[in-house]
Amino acid sequence: MEFSINPQMMFGLSFSVPAVVTDKHLKLAGAAQIKVLLWLLRHAAENPTMEELCKALNMKSADATDAMQYWIECGIVLENGQAPAVAEEPAYTAPAKEHTPIEQKPEIEHTRPTAEQVLKRTKESPEIQFLFNEAQKKLGKTIGYDSQSTLLMIHDFYGLPVEVLLMLIEYCVSIGKNSLGYISKAAKTWSEKEIDSIEKADEQIHLLNRCDGIWKKLCELTGISTPRPTASQSSYLAHWTNELKFDIDMIYLAYEEMANHTDKVSFPYMNKVLENWHDLGITCVAQVEEAKQQRTAKKQKTAQKKKTQGYEASYDIDEFDRRSETAPLVYKKKKKDEGEG
Repeated sequence: MEFSINPQMMFGLSFSVPAVVTDKHLKLAGAAQIKVLLWLLRHAAENPTMEELCKALNMKSADATDAMQYWIECGIVLENGQAPAVAEEPAYTAPAKEHTPIEQKPEIEHTRPTAEQVLKRTKESPEIQFLFNEAQKKLGKTIGYDSQSTLLMIHDFYGLPVEVLLMLIEYCVSIGKNSLGYISKAAKTWSEKEIDSIEKADEQIHLLNRCDGIWKKLCELTGISTPRPTASQSSYLAHWTNELKFDIDMIYLAYEEMANHTDKVSFPYMNKVLENWHDLGITCVAQVEEAKQQRTAKKQKTAQKKKTQGYEASYDIDEFDRRSETAPLVYKKKKKDEGEG
C-alpha cells in the first residue's frame, strides 16, 4: 500500500519540522512528547506559555513539563532562550559488571541517560534493541524515551539480564501492574534477592502466584476487600507458606487470634503467632486446639493445687488474665501527709 500527501494540503498554512525529529526521535518519543513538540512548532513565533500549551492539548502541567523536558535534553527545544551547548555529549556506557550491593548502587532516576544516549545504546546493542521490542509486545503499547531509559537503567544498574527482565514484565502485566514505576520497584526487589537467571525468575514467579492464591482465599475467609496484597504483606505470605510451611487454614487461624486482640489487620501480629507455633512444632489446627486445652488444664491444676493447700484464691484467675490484657493501668498520686512522721 502506498501513501501520498493530499496536494490541497500542501498549499495551506504549514510549518517546518526539523528532520532530526523524524530521523531519530520517532522511535524514542512518546505520543505526549510528539504532541507537545508539534504544537510548539506550530506556535513558535507566538512565544507561547506552558499554560496555553496545557489548555490547547488538555494536558496536566506536570505531564506537559515532563514531555517538554525530553526535547530540551535533546537540544531541539531551548529553555528560557538558553544557548545550545557546544560541548559534545559523552557516550553512555553501562556500569562495570562486578558485583555491587544494591544499597550502594545509584538510584536509576538520578542516572537516567539522555535520549541520544539511549538511541546510541540501542544501535550498538542488539540485546537492548530486543529488550525494547519485546517489552512493547508484552506491554501492548509503543514505549517512548521515558520507558526505554527506565528499562535500560533496570538492566544496567539492577543487573537483571534481558530475559529475566522480560519475565518480570510479563508477570507484572498478568496481574494488571503494567506501569514502569511498579516494574522498576519489583525489579529492585528481584535484584536484592539476586534473581539473575531464568530458573530463579521462574521460581520467584511461581512463589508470587502461590502467594496471590493464598491472599485470595484469605480475603474470602476474612472479608478483606483489597484486591492485591502490598509488597510487605506479600513478603509475610511468602515467609509463612515457603519457609514456615503453613497452609491457609493455619494462616486464617492466626488471623482470628490477631482479630481477638486488635481491631486493625496486623500482619506483624499474625507473624508472631505463626512463628510461635512454628517454634513449638505446631503444624495444624488440631494441634493448636490441643495446645489451648493443655494450657487450660494447667491453669485448672494450679488453681486446684492452691485450693487443696488451704489458700484458695479469692479471685478468678481467668478473669484476672482477661482484665490484665485490656484494662488500662491507673496510677494514684500519694497525698503529701501520707507516709510521713
